[in-house]
Amino acid sequence: MKRGMVFTVAIISSVVLQVAGSAADDVITLTKPPEFGATMSGRIYPPAKSAVERTAMPITPETVLNAVDARIRALFDRAADPSTHLVTIESANRAGVGYFVDNFALIDRDQDGSLRYSEVKGFLDAQSPIKRPASKEIQIIE
Repeated sequence: MKRGMVFTVAIISSVVLQVAGSAADDVITLTKPPEFGATMSGRIYPPAKSAVERTAMPITPETVLNAVDARIRALFDRAADPSTHLVTIESANRAGVGYFVDNFALIDRDQDGSLRYSEVKGFLDAQSPIKRPASKEIQIIE
């Protein structure tokens, strides 16, 4: 019992000594943050979008394929010559699209020395582990 009292007195005295020895600069005052839309220095700030609002789109095979298609288009547009809208080894190298440079012979099916978007897209679609859904058009077989 005596040990417990000594221990308790030691802890209480160390806390009291720390509080007594602290300067006024060490005090932290907590205040309530301003409400969303409240004025701060004359400006009105809208509420920040939450992570849920930014990523509200569900992840489905279609949304993944759409994102991949957009990325393929962006890479192709970055590497394509603006006047011809074709990709050559030189333009792909300048644009930093090393995948096109490394696989140029495989992608260039007609062997004309330039890549069209349809060639790039067909090559990359064949490499994709996600199968494209069947066409939603009605087919009439006679």
